[in-house]
Amino acid sequence: MFQLLIVDDEASVVDSLADTLPWHEIGISTVFKAYSGSEALELLKTNTIDIMMTDIRMPGLNGLELLALVRREWKRIKCILLSGHAEFSYAQQAIQHDAHEYLLKPISDGEVLDKVGNLVGILQRERDESRHYERVEKAFQEHLPKLQGDLLADLLQGVKISPERLGQKLESLKIAIPAEGRFALMLFRLEDRFAELDFYSLSLMEYAVVNMAEELFEDDFRLWSCKDLHGYLVFLVTIAGEGDTQQDRQEHPDRAAEPVESRLQSMASQLQLSVDRFLKGSVSVLISRWGSFPLDIKRLYEDILLSMRKQVGNQSGLLIYASDELEQLPVHALQRLYEPPMLVHLLESGDWEKTHDKLTGIWSELGAKWADSQEHLLEAFFSIYASFSSFAHKNGRQLTDMIGPHLSDVTGLTPSRSLEALQQWMFQSLELLQQCMENETRNDRENTVRRIKLFVQKHLVEDVSLQAIADYMYMHPVHVSRIFKLETGENLSDFVLRLKMEQAAFLLADPSLKNYEVALQLGYQNPNYFIKVFKKYYSLTPQEFRQKLEAVEEQ
Repeated sequence: MFQLLIVDDEASVVDSLADTLPWHEIGISTVFKAYSGSEALELLKTNTIDIMMTDIRMPGLNGLELLALVRREWKRIKCILLSGHAEFSYAQQAIQHDAHEYLLKPISDGEVLDKVGNLVGILQRERDESRHYERVEKAFQEHLPKLQGDLLADLLQGVKISPERLGQKLESLKIAIPAEGRFALMLFRLEDRFAELDFYSLSLMEYAVVNMAEELFEDDFRLWSCKDLHGYLVFLVTIAGEGDTQQDRQEHPDRAAEPVESRLQSMASQLQLSVDRFLKGSVSVLISRWGSFPLDIKRLYEDILLSMRKQVGNQSGLLIYASDELEQLPVHALQRLYEPPMLVHLLESGDWEKTHDKLTGIWSELGAKWADSQEHLLEAFFSIYASFSSFAHKNGRQLTDMIGPHLSDVTGLTPSRSLEALQQWMFQSLELLQQCMENETRNDRENTVRRIKLFVQKHLVEDVSLQAIADYMYMHPVHVSRIFKLETGENLSDFVLRLKMEQAAFLLADPSLKNYEVALQLGYQNPNYFIKVFKKYYSLTPQEFRQKLEAVEEQ
């Protein structure tokens, strides 16, 4: 099914075409209405439009100007131009802008359905062909390196991905690394003059380093690279010879002869020299121990970061093998508290279920490892309190106003005195935050809908188009429509029509009013159109409706 947009400054034309024709029978699922070129642009930006039918002569942005914009921004949309003037210049410009049809008013319903139906057929054939998928594939290939890097960055940060989903991602992104395959991490820190470069120049240098590394390592290793949150270049290194056939091993006997660690260190040293020679800068390189993919990726990443802090520091041009000293440390940092998605981001997204799961994970880790560690309890409490406070402040509220003075009071640090106290505090606070935001959202929606209804009732016989209501509310038309439907369960256009038809029924009960006078009082400049709409709503013409009222009164 496809979506149609009808554009005309004559509201009666738009409403008649949109509301009375059997669009569903020709493959149109949704008909959008716009009463100006600017309103049409807003709908085009927020909805997937397949066919646009527009009048040429409109105030402001006319039909030809709208068509030119559509051709530039939404090339796939099929366009039909309507005109009440058989001028050759219009037809010529329509051809230039690749309009699919040029129709002269007045147009019969059958002709409109026929022309739109033809375009539906064209769209359906295009959808069945492979041209669209080829364009998608081309775009995918162009963005493949970034998509690969984003996945590696997520894994380094500990983002949870199921084995099945990870396998699908690796396959789609053309990354050849098997589950439980051996790998090492290699971290590059660009130093000295690189630190003084602007963002664009630094990006070029990083691109050059990655290309140099891939060229230098390609015979012996496979590299998968990204830029991490600290600005370091990180390479996941796998062995090119693993999985080779017997013939491959015979053709490359040097691979088996030299230990993998020595080859990797030698090539990393060569890359350092190449960066110094060709890019005129220095890099420090840290190489992790070998691990199993993807189980060890976050642990090995933390190993090389620790080595960077402890063994490299402010020095430059070093090449270091990271040790396993992280496992030997007597105290470890909390994991669930800082792994993505961060608590503050979950709060801002409004996903309360995932926020609850995040807090549950933090509490479970504390209970399993650090229940007796006052420092870890304090660390968790202050971090969670800061996230709650930040969320409250971004919503223009004090935390005290949202969760109450008792829970927001940090005097004596009562919530951090025990694991049970922390658990009770954070889940009670979360529940109150959620209740506060849901009440606020509900109140905002109710107030918005109340103002919309008052506007419609006050201006029922004037302009009550979606754009007019949106302008009054200082909101986007699509947002107005969605809020009204969400709060009332009724489409805004149906609400307006219902009020008009109820008012029509009331006026028609007055025998002193002619049918055309009733139409004019309701804002219908075309009495025939009023009759058409009334009959569709009540299944009776206005005259039949009056006759039925008279028969009831006589009884």
